[in-house]
Amino acid sequence: MMKKDDQAKQGAKADAAQQIVQLQKDLDQFRELAARAQADLQNAKMRVEKEAGDMRKFATESIVRRILPTLDNFTRAFQHVPADIKDHEWVRGVAAIEQDLMRQMEDAGLKRMQSLGQIVDPMRHETLSLGPGEDGKVVEVFEEGYELNGRVIRVAKVKAGSGVDISTSSM
Repeated sequence: MMKKDDQAKQGAKADAAQQIVQLQKDLDQFRELAARAQADLQNAKMRVEKEAGDMRKFATESIVRRILPTLDNFTRAFQHVPADIKDHEWVRGVAAIEQDLMRQMEDAGLKRMQSLGQIVDPMRHETLSLGPGEDGKVVEVFEEGYELNGRVIRVAKVKAGSGVDISTSSM
């Protein structure tokens, strides 16, 4: 009878060992699934944060685009202020308003591109004409270009140098 009990104990031990092995496999599988789920969650969280940041950055783009012509008009107006009223309080007041508007736009991420003297870049410049000057460099800016949070939202309209020396072009 001892043999049957020993055999029963041996069988129970074998079953228990098989169950432990199976449980260990299940545990390993669940740990792997949990690690994957956690990694997926982290990736999704980072993606959502990036998309939300991008949305915040560029949500104002349409409004900024509508204000660009006003900035251009200020620039043109100041280029044509008669010399006899340049120092007038009213002109200085309007200049302060323009500077304040530009400062607020810069705080929103707008940046006026510096084009004069730069090499023409089709991603940043639209060449409207060629003229005397160093070949491939911007020699005149007709309309300023702007970036919003590092992305070009309006290319500059420029005149590019044709490689003809300025001193020989007037002959």
